[in-house]
Amino acid sequence: MTCHCCSGPTKKFGRFENKNRAVQRYRCIKCGKTFSEEQPLRGLVLDHGKVVQIVRLFTEGIGIRAAARLSDCHTRTVLNVLQRVGMKCYEFHDKTVRNLTVGSLQIDELWSRVGISQKRTTPEDVMRGDQYTFLAMTAREKLIVSHHTGKRDYDNTDIFAADVSSRIVGRVQITTDGWAAYPDTIRKYLLGRLDLGVCQKNFATPSTEVEASRRYSPSPFLGVTKTVKAGAPVHSLIYTSHVERVNLSVRHFNKRFGVWALAGPEHWKITASPSPSLCAPTTSARSIQPWVARQRLEWASPITLGRLRN
Repeated sequence: MTCHCCSGPTKKFGRFENKNRAVQRYRCIKCGKTFSEEQPLRGLVLDHGKVVQIVRLFTEGIGIRAAARLSDCHTRTVLNVLQRVGMKCYEFHDKTVRNLTVGSLQIDELWSRVGISQKRTTPEDVMRGDQYTFLAMTAREKLIVSHHTGKRDYDNTDIFAADVSSRIVGRVQITTDGWAAYPDTIRKYLLGRLDLGVCQKNFATPSTEVEASRRYSPSPFLGVTKTVKAGAPVHSLIYTSHVERVNLSVRHFNKRFGVWALAGPEHWKITASPSPSLCAPTTSARSIQPWVARQRLEWASPITLGRLRN
């Protein structure tokens, strides 16, 4: 342990007890300054058991207000835990996931809305409106190699591609969707050790008049177009199914991405800070449109009432 001020040698100088643990204090032999050892969650004045409970609720897909009720904490406290633990996960991921040798890598982006809809924002308001979380995941190990949150533009795609290239060694095959900025930015950093393919899904053009009950339904699927952009990728490995399935898990288990639910993100930092590794890779309750929820409730009511009577 060295001094934070002069980097001189230190010696133990007593200890004290807080809510969670015994904290060791130190004194600098050179300048005489005293300080405490670094704590895992510095700044959170909360019992360690409560922090663990809140994080477990998050990983099970519980929303902010529900987690606050179950843990008997204020919603602002829950948000502080989410931000602090999310930053710890980000730092651990950034430090650990390095020098990887991967066979096939899939890249996709996850849309979310922060604060207000995009049409109500101004060109200067880049922290609200539509935001995208870029994910790069290995097809075989299902490991999230890199992630980045920002606008879906060339600059953010370039930052994401640079981060992906800094974590990978050796030759790699990458599959992306049809976003136009991917080929240029990925080839900029990985050309010479890159096999790049684009998997473009084709849908029918929707009609101008769509009935209200099918407004959010996808258009009819026509097929997939696979294009080689660099190197010689294996044709059978040009697909993005695995990373798209992870997108679904993120939406179900991180309520900051529940755009059709009541837990839509109000602040960009809450969306950008936590690592996707907080999300469990399974499925749970769905974020569905109100008319679908009402329809399903009407269908389930007679069965439910019958069970209650019995």
